[in-house]
Amino acid sequence: MRRVLLSAGLAALVLVAGCAKKASDPNPERPDLLRSSEEWLREEPVRLLRDYVRIDTSEPAGEERGAAFLRELLGCAGIESEVVCPVPGRCNLMARLPGRSRSGTLLLLNHIDVAPARAEFWTEAPPFEGVIKAGFLYGRGTYDMKSIAIAQALAMSNLKNKGIVPQADILFLAEADEEVGQRWGARWLLENRPDWFRDVAWVLNEGGTSEMILRDVRFWAVETLQAGYGSIEVEGESADALEALAGRWKALPGRVARVHPHVVLGFDLLANHLSSPVTDPLRHLDRVLANPAELRILPDRYGSFLEPRIFWSASYADPATETKSFRRYAVVSVPPESSPAPHIAAIRADAQASGLSVRHHFVGEPAAASPFEEAPGRLVPLVDLLKRVTEARHPGVPFGPVPTFGGYTTSNLFRSRGIPAYGYSPIPMNIFDASRRHDVNERVYLRDYMNGLALYQEILEEVALAPGTVCHPPAGPGDNIGHVRRPLLDLSR
Repeated sequence: MRRVLLSAGLAALVLVAGCAKKASDPNPERPDLLRSSEEWLREEPVRLLRDYVRIDTSEPAGEERGAAFLRELLGCAGIESEVVCPVPGRCNLMARLPGRSRSGTLLLLNHIDVAPARAEFWTEAPPFEGVIKAGFLYGRGTYDMKSIAIAQALAMSNLKNKGIVPQADILFLAEADEEVGQRWGARWLLENRPDWFRDVAWVLNEGGTSEMILRDVRFWAVETLQAGYGSIEVEGESADALEALAGRWKALPGRVARVHPHVVLGFDLLANHLSSPVTDPLRHLDRVLANPAELRILPDRYGSFLEPRIFWSASYADPATETKSFRRYAVVSVPPESSPAPHIAAIRADAQASGLSVRHHFVGEPAAASPFEEAPGRLVPLVDLLKRVTEARHPGVPFGPVPTFGGYTTSNLFRSRGIPAYGYSPIPMNIFDASRRHDVNERVYLRDYMNGLALYQEILEEVALAPGTVCHPPAGPGDNIGHVRRPLLDLSR
C-alpha cells in the first residue's frame, strides 16, 4: 500500500511539473510587448525620449528647441550649459562637468538634428509623435541619435547627482547640422571656439554597432574607422537623363594597395557571424584583391574598404515644388585614407555637361583611424574600459572594431586633428530595426533602451573614477586646436 501511494504521489508531482511547464510563457518579452504606453511613460527616461522625439529637429526646422530641451534636462542636475547658434535656428548645446583636471577631457558627442522624414511614407506611426506600441517607441531620431543623447545626458547627470567629481572634465556637445550640411555643428565650433576643445583627449560618439538576431546579441563593436564618404544629388526634367547619368557611373576606378589593419580585425570578427559566400573572402582579403570576380561578390558594406563603390538611389519627384522635375542621389564610399573628392567632381562635371542641376554635394575628409591597441594585445585605455564594462553586462559576446561605410560622422573631424574618437552605442539593435535608422518607421525597443542607459551610466562612472596620469606630447601635424592630450589611465582593479 505504501508503495502504491508513493507512486501516486510521484505521478502527481510529475503532472504538476508538466502543467507548470506548459503554463510558462515561451516568450519572455511578452510583458514588454503588452505593456501600455501609459505604463511605459511612468519611466522617466522613456518620457524624456518621447518628448525629445516629438520636437521636430529636421531641416529646416532647426535645433533651437532641441537645444533648449537638453539644456533644461542638464540644468535639473545643476550642470551649466551654453547654447551657440552660428545662424538663426541652427543651434549647438555645450556643457561641461568639471573634474579634478582639464587634461584628459572626455567629450560626449551627439547631434540634435535628425534625418529628413516625409510623414506620408510612415505607415506604422507618424515621425514626430513619439508613439509607443508593442514595446517600441516610434519616431525620427529614436535611435539616430536622440536615444544616445539622452543616455549621455543622464549618465552625466548621474555623476553630478551622486557628487562624483571625475578625474578629468567631461564635456557634452549636442551639435547642429550633422545629418545634411555639417556646416553649423562641430565643424564650425572647432574653427570658431577652439578654446572649448583644447584639452579634449577622447571623444565618444555614435557609429558603433551591436547587432542582434531575435534577442541574441551577435557581437558588440566599437567604430574606430570609416570608409571615405561623398554624396551628390542631381535634378533634371527627365528621369531618363538621370538614368543615363547613373548608367555611366555604375562603377568607380581604383583599388587599395594595402588593407587597413582595423578592416582586417573587423572583418575577421564579422566573418564569425556571416554565412557563405561572404565568410571566406572576409578572412582572405589579399586573395580577394587579386581576384576581381571574388571582389565583385562582396557587398558594398565590405567592398568599399577595398575599392571605391557607388550607390544610386531610384529617381524621385522633387518634394519641394509642384513642377515636373526628378531627382536622384549617389553615395560614394572609398577606402580609408583616400578621398571621394575626385569621384564626386567627375560625376558633378558629367551631370552639368548633360544639362542636369546639382542640388547638393558633400565631400568628407579622408578617413583616419582612432587607435584600437596601444601595443599588440593591449587595448588603448578607453577602449579597454568600454570592453570590460560591456562584457560585464553581456558576457561571452565578442567585442572588437567594426568599420562603418556609407555614411559620415563628425568623429572624422576630431580624428583629422589627432584626437581619438570612438563610435559606441549602448543600445543593441535587431538587424531588422537597424535598417530603419534613416528610413521610414524608425523605432527603438524600449527594454533595450533602458538597459542601454544603465550600461552608459556604468561606463561614465568607470571613466570618472579611474585613477591615472596624463602626458602631454607635442602637438602633431595638422593639429589646429592646441596640444593633443592623451591620458594614460590606470584602469586596473
